[in-house]
Amino acid sequence: MRLISTLIFMLTLNNIYACTCESLGKIDINQFNEYDLIATGKILSVDFGEFTQTIEIGIHKIFKGKVKKMTVNLLSSSQSEMCGIFPKVGEKWLIYANGKDIEFSTDLCTRTQNMTRTNDKEKRIIKRDLKFLKQNSTRNKNYCQQWL
Repeated sequence: MRLISTLIFMLTLNNIYACTCESLGKIDINQFNEYDLIATGKILSVDFGEFTQTIEIGIHKIFKGKVKKMTVNLLSSSQSEMCGIFPKVGEKWLIYANGKDIEFSTDLCTRTQNMTRTNDKEKRIIKRDLKFLKQNSTRNKNYCQQWL
């Protein structure tokens, strides 16, 4: 009986600390307006700290927001339970983040997506998002679809 109680407690504890996000559905103008920066970019480096990781990303295309230079630092939790993203150097990502200048933050509960490692469903979502972003961009209208 004690073993069963311990197992139930551990499973419950694991669920309490697991990352859970609400489904965002199709992107719309309200979601678009929630972010300070929406861009595509390539991961240049990842520096893991105890609780936070700093991800250096080279910006390819900005759909919304302003940056001081085309390389920004993206902060995310270094723990999966806290909904951190875990990119690898060289991957291309669609970033939805908040912050300013050269330092922004994001997590799994935003629309941030890995554009390099995707399945068919994720590719469809990314293509749909990019189409919406192209139509609603607050930046110039030239658009590159080289990563899809």
